[in-house]
Amino acid sequence: MNLAAIKNVGRPRDESRDAAILEATLQVLGEVGYDRLTIDAVAAKAKASKATVYRRWTGKASLVVEAIQTINPHKVPVAGAEPECIWPDTGSLRGDLLAGCRNFVERLNSDEGRLMVAVMTAQARDPELATAMRAATYDDKRRSCRILADRALARGELNSTAGADTFVEVLPAIMFNRLLISGEPFDEAFIAHVVDDIALPLLGHHERAGKP
Repeated sequence: MNLAAIKNVGRPRDESRDAAILEATLQVLGEVGYDRLTIDAVAAKAKASKATVYRRWTGKASLVVEAIQTINPHKVPVAGAEPECIWPDTGSLRGDLLAGCRNFVERLNSDEGRLMVAVMTAQARDPELATAMRAATYDDKRRSCRILADRALARGELNSTAGADTFVEVLPAIMFNRLLISGEPFDEAFIAHVVDDIALPLLGHHERAGKP
């Protein structure tokens, strides 16, 4: 073990230093994109050493994924707590889906969305990044969709939650196709189409007894 490693044994992690590095990562990502982002550039922006970055993250993929997650800190679960469901509880499945889709569109149209697009497109070229993104986000998204379906099941709007795992695959594909391929607007007509013609049938929705 070298002298630097000996000095760092037992040293507590500096959360303020972590925050500075993550903020620098977002800045560099926004300036040059994922492919041209380097640990050297992040370290320089954060006024930290490259060794400091590597002591905390294994490489740029894990660093970028964690930095993206800090944009919405309320979405990051507290240790030991269940992750927050991304679908609001409005009292009906259709209402939950409309509210959740609007939130998704709002995020896509924000700075976070632009960074997310940069990272999403880079995944096809970087297997390490793809693996890190799946590990950080996919399980929580699937869990949130199951919570959405469980609520609807309890209300009598679904007979089963079997469609939830397919839904978590389909919705992002539709949204990113709109953003990256067709380029058409995310207006209310589109959101209603996604909910009424795709999401509700996919989930197996039926009206509750006694409802029109």
